[in-house]
Amino acid sequence: MKLTPLALAATLCAFTAHAQEDDDCPSDAQMIATMSFAELDRYEADMREEEPPFEELCKDATDKDEEDATGSRRHYCVKRTARYVSYNTDIGAEEYSDITMYDYAYLPRTGTTWTHRVRVDIQDVLGEASKGLTVAPFLYCGSCTDKQQFQMITIGGPGAYDFAVTVRMDTEDGRTSQNTQLILTRFNVDQTPIEMSAPELRCERLATKQYAGCRHSAYPAVFELSVSNPDVDESAKHLRSAQEALAGNPGRWNPDPALRGAALTRLAPTKEIEKNRAASVQLCRKRFPDSAAPGLNCDEYPFAATRQGAAQSPAEAMSVRYIDAADNKRVGGLLKGFYCTHARILDGEPFWVSIKE
Repeated sequence: MKLTPLALAATLCAFTAHAQEDDDCPSDAQMIATMSFAELDRYEADMREEEPPFEELCKDATDKDEEDATGSRRHYCVKRTARYVSYNTDIGAEEYSDITMYDYAYLPRTGTTWTHRVRVDIQDVLGEASKGLTVAPFLYCGSCTDKQQFQMITIGGPGAYDFAVTVRMDTEDGRTSQNTQLILTRFNVDQTPIEMSAPELRCERLATKQYAGCRHSAYPAVFELSVSNPDVDESAKHLRSAQEALAGNPGRWNPDPALRGAALTRLAPTKEIEKNRAASVQLCRKRFPDSAAPGLNCDEYPFAATRQGAAQSPAEAMSVRYIDAADNKRVGGLLKGFYCTHARILDGEPFWVSIKE
């Protein structure tokens, strides 16, 4: 298999990255060293600022309230369908079209500028209500500096029509709302059949000292591992069993809120993390006095970099196990990247852990 430049960098940087024990946000080289080939592909696309296609971003979009819109910390897609009614003076009768509007965005890995997109799908139901119709989405962004609006177009009939506008937060630290209206004009008569709001956007530099970034902070943050990944399978199996065994199923992710475990909360780099690690090591020694060996690390769950760590929780609320040291350190690197880059988790913010097959 031919290595990509980033994959080669991962090989070269692996030992250096695994040797890091600090809790600051990792450098790009450190994050690369923890990535699988699939993750490297996504990372390379991020570095090229490639945006996933509409079909991927909006594949699960349904006509629900904005609070239930499909999405993640980095993207959302809101869908609305309405009937457009027009009275055609030429024929003296009403005509109908079904209008579906998708309001969506994908946030870049870093930076406080993003592209707000709209797709309008028009299907005539009775007559030719869409013929000669002028379509003009209007965006209101509460804290954006760029007030450019979508380009108005006059359409010739049914079909899908795409709009895009680049917007930017007016600060590197703040929140903003985005509201989009669809304005349709025919025979000099305006209608606004669809209005929708995007999930709140938070931009900040606090998650990492290196750069500012924006995320949809209302979406649950979910850290993912797989028991089928040989690089982290020992950690993944330990975390899965710990989530099931510990009271309250700490951190266990489920799309259904009623089936989730109690959220974990991030602990920003402090001496408390060192205390959590020291306490978990003592638990390993106590529970497995004859299991310590070269090449093994004491793996703890909940993580040391959470407020549910071993120094802050009773022993019965902790699961510890000796596992392969490289596996353990790799997951530590992935967790740092999750905190600082992927989900941008702030101190005290909740998150969950999903263990996949």
